[in-house]
Amino acid sequence: MKRPAALAAVSLLLAFTLAACSTSTGGAPSVSPGVGAASGAAPAAATQLSEGGQVTVEATWKGLAAGATFDVKLDTHSVDLDGLDLSNAFLRNDRGDQLSARPWAAPKGGHHRDGPLSFDGDASRFLAGAKWIEMVLPDVGDMPERTLRWEIGS
Repeated sequence: MKRPAALAAVSLLLAFTLAACSTSTGGAPSVSPGVGAASGAAPAAATQLSEGGQVTVEATWKGLAAGATFDVKLDTHSVDLDGLDLSNAFLRNDRGDQLSARPWAAPKGGHHRDGPLSFDGDASRFLAGAKWIEMVLPDVGDMPERTLRWEIGS
């Protein structure tokens, strides 16, 4: 009598483990806007999510007061993320201005990395009067490019 229950429990555990470690097989990334991203004003902290190419990217911007600094988190269960420094990332705004990333100072963690990503240049000038900004992350996972967007003005 106890054997079927134990077998069911092990099967359920295995199903949850496989679901947690499964990855997408490529294609276009799934991008989810953060809370308040479409409201026309940057919230206190807006998080953007991009899933695809075997890596999930989560980027949080704490609004205009944070300038050109974002908290970036990468997660995967299939590739080693330690080689990424995100120095080829850039920010752009609706006027076509761009800021280049500094090397990413996130501690190495294999399949999980998390840390601040900052961009060089005059952030106050870059952000002043901008309607939106986009963070472009080339070559993260199997994706040639990911674009995360924050709406900040009207």
